[in-house]
Amino acid sequence: MNTCPGCAKTFEHTGYSHHLSKTTNPACTALLQHSGLFPQSEDEDDHDSDLDSDHDGFDGGTQDNFNSDSQHLTEFTGDYFGNYDEQDLEWPEARVPLDSDAEDEQDEDHVSEVEHGWERPADPVLQDFNVMKPLGRQPTIEKFPQCHAGAPIHISGTTAFESYNNVLRGADNVWAPFVSRIDYEVAKWAKLRGSGSTAFSELLAVEGISLSYQNARELNQIIDGQLPCRRPRFKHEEIVVADEAFDVYSRNVMECVKALYSDPEFSQHLNYAPEHHYKELEAKKPGATIIPIILSSDKTQVTMFRNKSAYPAARRRTATNLFHACLHHILEPLKVPGEDGVAMARHPIVTCYSADYPKQLLTTGIKSRECPKCNVPHEELGSPDVPVKLRDLKAILAALSLVDEDFDLWRQACQECSIKPVFKPFWQDLPHANIFQSITLDVLHQLYQGIIKHLIEWIKEAYSEAEIDACCRRLPPNHNIRLFLKGISNLSRVSGTEHNQICRFLLGIVIGIQLPGNLSNARLTCAVCAILDFLYLAQYPCHTDQTLALLDDALTCFHNNKDIFLDLGIRSNFNLPKLHCFCHYVHMIKMYGTTNNYNTEYTECLHIDLTKDAYRATNHKDEYSQMMLWLERREKILWHDNFVQWRLIDMDYRWAIKMTKHPTVKQVQLDCIVQEYGATFFTAALAHFVVGINQPGLSAVQLEQEAAHIIIPFDTVATFHRIKFNAINAHGIQDSSITVDSVHCQPSQKDKRGHMIPACFDTVLVNEGDGGITGVHGYCAAQVQVVFTLTNQASNVLFLTGTKQPTHLAYVEWFTPFQQPELHHGLYKVSRLIRHGEHLASIIDVSDIRRSIHLIPNFGAVAPREWTSSTVLDCCSTFFVNSFSDRHAYLTII
Repeated sequence: MNTCPGCAKTFEHTGYSHHLSKTTNPACTALLQHSGLFPQSEDEDDHDSDLDSDHDGFDGGTQDNFNSDSQHLTEFTGDYFGNYDEQDLEWPEARVPLDSDAEDEQDEDHVSEVEHGWERPADPVLQDFNVMKPLGRQPTIEKFPQCHAGAPIHISGTTAFESYNNVLRGADNVWAPFVSRIDYEVAKWAKLRGSGSTAFSELLAVEGISLSYQNARELNQIIDGQLPCRRPRFKHEEIVVADEAFDVYSRNVMECVKALYSDPEFSQHLNYAPEHHYKELEAKKPGATIIPIILSSDKTQVTMFRNKSAYPAARRRTATNLFHACLHHILEPLKVPGEDGVAMARHPIVTCYSADYPKQLLTTGIKSRECPKCNVPHEELGSPDVPVKLRDLKAILAALSLVDEDFDLWRQACQECSIKPVFKPFWQDLPHANIFQSITLDVLHQLYQGIIKHLIEWIKEAYSEAEIDACCRRLPPNHNIRLFLKGISNLSRVSGTEHNQICRFLLGIVIGIQLPGNLSNARLTCAVCAILDFLYLAQYPCHTDQTLALLDDALTCFHNNKDIFLDLGIRSNFNLPKLHCFCHYVHMIKMYGTTNNYNTEYTECLHIDLTKDAYRATNHKDEYSQMMLWLERREKILWHDNFVQWRLIDMDYRWAIKMTKHPTVKQVQLDCIVQEYGATFFTAALAHFVVGINQPGLSAVQLEQEAAHIIIPFDTVATFHRIKFNAINAHGIQDSSITVDSVHCQPSQKDKRGHMIPACFDTVLVNEGDGGITGVHGYCAAQVQVVFTLTNQASNVLFLTGTKQPTHLAYVEWFTPFQQPELHHGLYKVSRLIRHGEHLASIIDVSDIRRSIHLIPNFGAVAPREWTSSTVLDCCSTFFVNSFSDRHAYLTII
């Protein structure tokens, strides 16, 4: 054991060497220079240094002929994967089923058909940004000074599930009111995954199928009559606007609040006591607790025929007044409780209204091309120096109140307040509500479908579309990266999901492009990087003063570099309401928390569940009443499923990397490992690994000598072509149905049609022993060539008794260590680690793999046309580590 005099930390010998080589502590750096262990080159700006002989990688050569241009490496020491908690971050949207071999084959078929297709030949070649580091400290919470708010009510009673069970009267039958598990499972499938009622009845009529219900009608009778209703019922009412009656289907909003607060599934997420935020109401009513109401509205088309569309609140919209009349009716039950409070001084108050920009204008009555929150004029929306002030609610309410007194005066007053003359908007008499404060920012429409959409179009105008598409075709594959093998220039009707996918590699395309007129690329790179930084920071699952300051810094960086688009003639101004709304993000996050609380992405996904699927389940006659009944039955089944899971809670969950139970190929000859998997020095690397496990204290020279005496007692190994990482929720429970990341390592093969599928060997982030939750210190990039296991017999022969025998091993080829990130975009540059003209390789424990990483090739001004997506990792010499591949990578690779 060695103790560093600079920082007083204790290390193993190799760990101490690695610490000195990577440290940024001035005291430790001085020790490094004084010790002479790692001599510096004559040019201090040159980061390359001689390879140290202590690294346990194998290159097939001797220890005397190191490449003088290679990076310094130290001996690999790893620890167990997974030192972060799932609740610290949100994983990406990708939800790949565990055994999705068919899906993988489709993607591979697509690659084999498109990768070598025709493309346009290449055209002839004619600011300091700080690295963002989130706080690693836990937040400090200021508790409410009085004990009244949020205090538990000490009354004896039963829990929600217990009372539900009492209503069912099925103490001995877990599946009640269904007679058996098969009855319950089929009913659950029919209502959540199944087809229409007619098809389901025909299925039950098949000879040999015997259930307690014989058709869909009998099943519906069980659900309607025997399953307790834990959600408020839909009501059908009529609203008259402009002498025309409209059908409105709604639920009582207060009953919805009670249902949410009584749902056991949400109990662990509810905080009843306020924390510092409700000073004004607390001054009037000590001990008051706010129940924040979040509203969202959107319009969707339920079918492609007959032009039928639906709001969540109204059957159809014909005028702004109809919209406000419907919401006024729906929110009417909030007025008295919001002002006077309900049990235990709880006040339901409308706090957030989540909608896209047209719906924000519809809600607030603000004119188009203006900000729905503040009074900044349209011609000054692009200026970062204009002071921002919320619209004057008192003046607007005074103008709106004139509608019953003088119509002309009402219109004139509304015009002076810069709003449209809306007849009695729904928010006019809501207690403690300020609609201009409540209008929230929208990541989906303002960022992905707004500024990101503009940014992509600006880049297309600044650069050759053919060259952009060429770069897209040559990106290496990765679990979190969608390969646009036909490019992105010809995409139409691009969705928010596709814009999200493009953002993950957009910066890598911009880095090396050549601008017209010999303009510097630095400002364009900084502007694009700033927008992407803002996008990812805005979606942080937890914020501190430091991260909010970084959000402001990213916006400032964009404004400092945005003139490049003016110089290129792409833009004449930046008076875009969606860009202007960037200045409201910090205030909104401080007011209402992180943006995932009010992102329309979550409510828009309900278009399918609550409208389109419901419509398809009807006979299209009096469809809306049928849709409401279908939703109620579906919710009953969902609630009952939660109850069943509560009764079957005795389960065992473990945290682990997910490997398939059986290998992909049971026996692969070692010659094939070398030739087909590219693991050139497999046997030698395995010998080094075995010696390192059996005798961990050996020096590099001793390790080399001992490895020469290792005899491999087998000629085949079992290989795995995929490593999967499962999602872990806030309670540490592994959800094996959701794959949040994966690593592919499979040789080339032919598909069912005889087409060749290129080999795929992904790159990963490997923990070298002292890697932390965030940052690249203690990590190194590597490419996985083969994942394999040893038989118990082989392990007993190779490893000494008492040593920890690994279950899954990986042969990897190393990239150079991380140095300082690049100046204008903050990405790390790496290259292949070469020794004697061969890739430096090692065998590691699979548990040392932290995650996959995506490497963006350094394309330069023109992407070489001989490169392909499957060969670019071998053809390109330098890469940028993509920290924008997903949100977890953005939090990790900093």
